[in-house]
Amino acid sequence: MNSPDVKKLKQRNRRVLLTIALVFVLPLLIAKLVLSFGWYESGVSQKGHLVDPPIELAASDNEQLPNTWRIAYRMPAECTQACENALYVSGQIFHALGRQQNRVSAVAIRDEQSAASLPALPEDNTVTLHTLPHTSELLAELPEHSLMIIDPVGKVVMWYPGSDDRSEVVMRGRDLLSDLQKLLKLSRVG
Repeated sequence: MNSPDVKKLKQRNRRVLLTIALVFVLPLLIAKLVLSFGWYESGVSQKGHLVDPPIELAASDNEQLPNTWRIAYRMPAECTQACENALYVSGQIFHALGRQQNRVSAVAIRDEQSAASLPALPEDNTVTLHTLPHTSELLAELPEHSLMIIDPVGKVVMWYPGSDDRSEVVMRGRDLLSDLQKLLKLSRVG
């Protein structure tokens, strides 16, 4: 056998083996670097805060609410600007749903210490006030003036912070609308 030909063949085989190894190992190394340096953002699609585990309403309270998805607000003792903003935006979200309106209701939930009536809202606002002391107590776990999405079976699934600044609440309302539309698209209930 020719010694130089054998050496060339061995070198060529090593290069092929090294190339094949790099094809499989290099992507793993790059992925490890991307993850360890935080260059990748996970594909979270919701814009609100998930309630984990979901807050479950009592069956008797859930029956008193409309049998739809609900944009909910927990009424405080006194309805300040943040309260008015949340109620205004919840009514506007309802109108923005278009043909999906029949699957959603805007509700305000109160207890005995909460404001007894809704503040002056636009005439086309469809928010309804419900006195549910136990549910109001459960919702107190979430930050004050939050808007929430409650599914038809009585689980609070997402919440959005409130604010005294109406434009900020409107922006969060857009987030709520986006998440609600995704839920309605995927849901067969309500």
